Order: sequence, then structure tokens, then C-alpha cells
Amino acid sequence: MRKQRKEHGKRGIALCLAFALSAAVLAEGAGNGAAAATETATGGAVTGGAVSGGAVETATPTPTIDVSAYKPATPAASVRGGSKRVRVTWGKISGADGYYIYSRESSAAAYTKVATITSGSTTEYVKKSLAQNTTYYFRLSAYKKVGDQTVESDLSTAVSAKTAAVDKTSKVAKKYKGKSLFVKSPAYKTYKKMKSKMNYSKSFPIPGLKNTNVAGFGCTSMIPQAICHAGSYLLISAYDNKGVDYSVVYVVSKSSKSYITTIVLPSKAKVGGMAYDGSNIWISKGSSVACFPYSVVTDAVNAGTAYKELAAYTSVCKVNTTAAYMGYYNDTLWVGAFSQSKSDMYGYHIANKETAPTLSQAYTMQTPSKTQGITFGTDGTLILTRSYRTKKAKSGYISQIRTYKPGYANASTGGKVLKNSALAVTKMPPKVEGVAVYGTYTYALFSSSCYSSCKYPVDRVIALKTNKLI
Repeated sequence: MRKQRKEHGKRGIALCLAFALSAAVLAEGAGNGAAAATETATGGAVTGGAVSGGAVETATPTPTIDVSAYKPATPAASVRGGSKRVRVTWGKISGADGYYIYSRESSAAAYTKVATITSGSTTEYVKKSLAQNTTYYFRLSAYKKVGDQTVESDLSTAVSAKTAAVDKTSKVAKKYKGKSLFVKSPAYKTYKKMKSKMNYSKSFPIPGLKNTNVAGFGCTSMIPQAICHAGSYLLISAYDNKGVDYSVVYVVSKSSKSYITTIVLPSKAKVGGMAYDGSNIWISKGSSVACFPYSVVTDAVNAGTAYKELAAYTSVCKVNTTAAYMGYYNDTLWVGAFSQSKSDMYGYHIANKETAPTLSQAYTMQTPSKTQGITFGTDGTLILTRSYRTKKAKSGYISQIRTYKPGYANASTGGKVLKNSALAVTKMPPKVEGVAVYGTYTYALFSSSCYSSCKYPVDRVIALKTNKLI
């Protein structure tokens, strides 16, 4: 009896060990995703966690993913040093879900991951709060999510940039330091109509042409585009001709005609048009117009800093044309495109001014070819600039200011407003761009000093007596 109990005990222990072994195998199989089979003490097999009547069942292998097939291409990086910061840019990688940014100082031995970009469409990163006059090295990679795994590309070739202080945004004129030099300029001596209608004391240098501090990066290739008055200020828009830095708005005091600060916009759009509706600043952005509240301007002035970065526009609204110029009158935002022939500009009613502005088209008005800028007097007088080319000898050259008195009250049922015949035409030096009416003066902005081919550059906003333009 004692011997029988001993034999039964051995068989019991063996059976327990077998089932324990089977359970362990099951757990391992479930953990690594692969099927596992082993013989039990009774000759059965475990398949996917089940014992099938003592018969051996072969597990079906789970397909494995070859993640290397999803490996993104390696980005090509470039860098630019600024004041205590470095900007890294790269081309968008198709299929990437984001990017990793690695950096090291010139004295460091290893790279450290400093940022994870979580959008495959983002192609820029700025590393701030760096030491001045120091060289930093950067490499980056693209990554893609494949199931619960992350597949990373090879690291890009290392690029480096040195941080350095940036000059202040220039206040002085680019070409003619003072009145004595400006009155000797070819433009002043040649364009006598402009000379007879301008007030030099009300005119002022175009800021930023020598240098613009664009959020810690120095830019010498800004081209001025539009001008408008807003509250206590005259605003001038400009874009980087090289497409490197973000577009800007220079804030100028109406009373002193002196530059105060810069608003750095959240895009590199050409910003050819700008208008103020009493609550918001509207600015062109390709086939859309965008806006931000006037408080952004006052906050920038009150902050007393060299610049203010606008993180995002309040609203971005699609329009019926490329927004090359803009003006505001009688609760209507007018938007038009530059064209080599006559074209329509569109008038939009603005809703939700104080929250998230929206636009609804209400009117159209035909404008002449090569229109660059528009503005409206308090009585509805339309003043527009036309310009094309830097030299008279070039085909299609034109540069002038025209005034009209549109028939707003006689708009058709379809909203068509006739601008009527021109009241006056004034020849101007080449490359007259934006225009704005404030008080009894019309302020004309020029981009001509940005072009070496122009023989009649104007580096000032010219103040012209409005009553002499009609």
C-alpha cells in the first residue's frame, strides 16, 4: 500500500509539472506573438491555450511586419544662426509622421535629442535660449509610426550655425540720409508732379530696409508692400524677398512719423494688401485674407520690445481672387488681385468682428490693370496706385496714382459698383505700392529702393496733399 501511494504521488507530481510547463509555454507564446506547442504527459498538445482531446494541433504563425520597409527617407537640414537662437529647416518627407531634432555644442561629444516634431508637415524648428557667439551642431531624422512601433530614418548630415547679436530694425532712410540729399535725388528732380504735391515734413523713411530684426534673426531683404492707418499708428507690411524670414508689419507713430516696433507675422506670404476695419488688421495671404485684433498693435507698442511674434491669426478667410491689395470703407472690406488687364475686386461684409471674423461677398468693382494698392477717403473717394517695372524702357511700364468717386448708392442688384471715370492721374516714380489716406494727406509707399535696376528710387513714405490728387 505504501508503495502504491508513492507511485500515485509520483504520477501526480509529474502531471502537475506537465500542466505547469504547458501554461508557461502558453504564456510565452501569448507574450511574443508566436505560436508554441509542447507535448504533455498524456501526449496531448497545447494550441493557442486549448488542449484538444489529446490530439496535437499545430499553431498558425502570426504574420510579422517588416518595419524596415516603412523606414522614411533621410531629411536634408539647413540652419541659420540668430540672436541666442538657431533655426533648423528641412524639406518635407513623404509619409513621415514627424521628426526628431538632435543637437550638440561645438565642445560636446554627443548629440542630444532636443525636440520631437509631431507633424509630418512641419519643416522648421527654432532652438532658443542658447549661448551667444557659440556654434551649435544639428542633425535630424524623420520617423513613422507602424503599429505600436516607431521606425526612424537615418540621421541627416550634421549642419552648424553660430549665434550672434542682431542689429535693431533700421529707422533711417536706406539711400538718402536727409532732406538735403533727397531733394537732389533723381526721383525728386524728375517727377515734378510728385514734388509739387508732397509735404516733406509729413513724409518719413521706410523702416527696416537696411535691416529688420525678425524675431531674433537679421534680414536685409525685406520689400515693403502695403500701408494703412490704424488708430494712433501707420502700419507698413513687408515680406522677405529671399523667402527665408517671416513677413512683418512695421508700426509707425502717426504723430511723430517715427518707427516704434515690429509685429512678426506667422507666415511668409507676400502681404501685398492690408486694411483696418476699426477692430481688426486684415492682411493678404495668397488666396485668403487673415486678421488679428488691433490690440496686438497696442500690446506690442506698450511692451516696449523690439518685436512681437504673432502666434496665429484670429481668422483666415478664403476670397474669390488672389489678395494683392485691400482697402476698407463703409463696413466693406475690398480685396483685389494684381492683373495685366482690367479685373474685378470684391467687397465683403464682415461679421463677428469682435470674436472670429467671417466674410460674405456683397459687391464687385472693376479696377484698372496693374493696380497695386487702394485706399478710401472718408467721403468714399477711391485712391489707387498702378505700377509695373522699374524702368520706362521696359515693356508695360507704369507708375501712377489715380482717384475715383465710385457710385456706391447706385450698386446693381448683383452688387456691381461702378468706379466711374478717373478724376485725376498723377505720374509717380517707379514701384509705387501701397497707399493710405489719413487726415488731409495721402501716404504713398515705394519698393523701388530694393531694386538695383531702378534709376529713380524712393526710400520714403511720401505724404501728398489729398486735395491735389483730385
